[in-house]
Amino acid sequence: MRAGLLFDMYGPLLTDHQQEVWQLYYMEDWSLAEIGEARKISRAAVYDLLDRTEKLLEDYEARLGLLAANERRRDRFRTLLAALKGVPEVRAVVEQWAEEEGLTDV
Repeated sequence: MRAGLLFDMYGPLLTDHQQEVWQLYYMEDWSLAEIGEARKISRAAVYDLLDRTEKLLEDYEARLGLLAANERRRDRFRTLLAALKGVPEVRAVVEQWAEEEGLTDV
């Protein structure tokens, strides 16, 4: 799951080749052999590419911290919404605000 979240956050920073292989493996559930055959590279090359890409995504997160910041925002919205349980008018405003922030799962 973390790999998917990292890709959602930092995927646009990857090369097209990295993005395509990542999506085939993690999102479309292709095997290393299937990807290798389709991309005309070895299974080992696919594995190495996925490994390097995952390390790169983790490095982006270590440097930028966007995923961690997003999770802190989610936690704050959840706490705020719980505190506003008895105040429906204000709760509705905060729910709308969370939705505008892309936090539809709080």
